[in-house]
Amino acid sequence: MHAAIRHLPFILLLTSCGNKVDGPDGSGVVWTGFNYTWDLLSHRIALNEVTVEEDGSLSLALIGGDWSTGSTFSDVPTYRVGYQNVSARGLIIEHGSTNLLLGTSGEATASASISNTDILDMENAIVVLRGYSIDTDIEQSADYPEDYDPALGYTSRGFGFALSELDDAGNFDIDVALRWGPQDREDMNSAIEHAQSDVVISWTAIGFSGDLSSETISSTVDYDWDPPYTEHEALGADALPISIGGENGFLGLRSLDLLIVDQEGSNEGCYLRRFGLEAVQDENGVPQYATADGTNSSAFEEIAIQFTASADLIWAELADRDATVEVVEVSGTHEVGAATVAAP
Repeated sequence: MHAAIRHLPFILLLTSCGNKVDGPDGSGVVWTGFNYTWDLLSHRIALNEVTVEEDGSLSLALIGGDWSTGSTFSDVPTYRVGYQNVSARGLIIEHGSTNLLLGTSGEATASASISNTDILDMENAIVVLRGYSIDTDIEQSADYPEDYDPALGYTSRGFGFALSELDDAGNFDIDVALRWGPQDREDMNSAIEHAQSDVVISWTAIGFSGDLSSETISSTVDYDWDPPYTEHEALGADALPISIGGENGFLGLRSLDLLIVDQEGSNEGCYLRRFGLEAVQDENGVPQYATADGTNSSAFEEIAIQFTASADLIWAELADRDATVEVVEVSGTHEVGAATVAAP
């Protein structure tokens, strides 16, 4: 496994008169997105995880069926993950995770609660995404066909996760959409009609002193279709600009959605080559724009894709003018399956 780590400079402001912020000294990690890319081909999704752990290490996973594992063919996943190390006076951070079982509808909602209710006493209290995992290799219902192994995964029409706001008791809802779609394997298509999948949403609850702002970004592109290996550019600065932000705060993702549909309007899924959404910040940590991918560009481009990327963002402007926010980007490759990347 190989990883490259890029540290942007600390946002460090010198002490100024009147910088008196009540509350505890706190620190923690806040996720800003990811990208996964297969080296050679597009694949099903069988296992996929991108999670920033409390210590800044990464829990990663990608399996795309037997055409990725070496059983039929081998491929190599490349990852890129962004997050921020935040330290400030008047800051409380709690990390958690919630499991959801998704059935044939592909949608589920779960309720979750924070345990540190001191967060609710802060000037602002929010909850943002810290990562996710998707696993198809779980026990299935009695109706699931015997001729398809759920560990091989399914062709996809994208996925999305969203967190609600915290209520006065520290409760919030988690919505998940996991969109499988039929393609060129009849045994897989029959299995999709009965498939169950396990999803884990990792989250970060934050109480802080300062100002809170939010923004929704979204963009749609119709990709050209001239297989094989049609050139598909990621959505970027022109499509997904970010207008919130400053030089003494941090960015968070309240929702993330990658929607991949057939331009002809069918419900077909596809084998994915690149997918993800990540915020881009400048050398001072100020948000600039997001980049997003959802493409099947490879030797197997079954459908012409319309791709929509969207996210709900928050910006926490910290009252503590001595706060530090370190922007970290970790990238590399790992063997097919699960991998752990140590904290920088």
